[in-house]
Amino acid sequence: MALKAIAAQVPKVTKEALKRRGPAFATIVAEWGEIVGPALAGSCLPEKLSTPPRPPKGVAVPPSAGTLTIRVSGGAAMELQHLAPLLLERINRFAGFKAVERLRFVQGPMPERTISSMAAPMPLSDAQKSSIAAAVESVATPELQAALARLGAGLAGKRRGKAQISR
Repeated sequence: MALKAIAAQVPKVTKEALKRRGPAFATIVAEWGEIVGPALAGSCLPEKLSTPPRPPKGVAVPPSAGTLTIRVSGGAAMELQHLAPLLLERINRFAGFKAVERLRFVQGPMPERTISSMAAPMPLSDAQKSSIAAAVESVATPELQAALARLGAGLAGKRRGKAQISR
């Protein structure tokens, strides 16, 4: 059996999960650390995006935004409750549309992390930074341009080490 590129396998692997949870939830999970910031990312985690049932075919009803359930540990629940309007705005901006209308906070322990140390990205050289900036400067939408620049920086700064899995 020949080795295949991971990128070729990703759609097959994620198809079922994205069908059940939707691409908006995948975006929220992928960008969670940037949405809430590093100070809160370790104490809260998106668990589920519940959307109202779809209307029967032929009934014209605009799509409704859903409720995002967030697991929160300790005292971060009160802080997140106060930040809810800002958090809703940031979540919907990252999703690209009004995907979330309400937040539901569930207090509980955070799941144990299976990877003990994530490799931090290598610092980028000035040449790498200017190369990334030049590659995305023709993108018209500022949000897309920023997202592509982050992706480029993440890929360019990727460490080549192996992550340590904890047991």
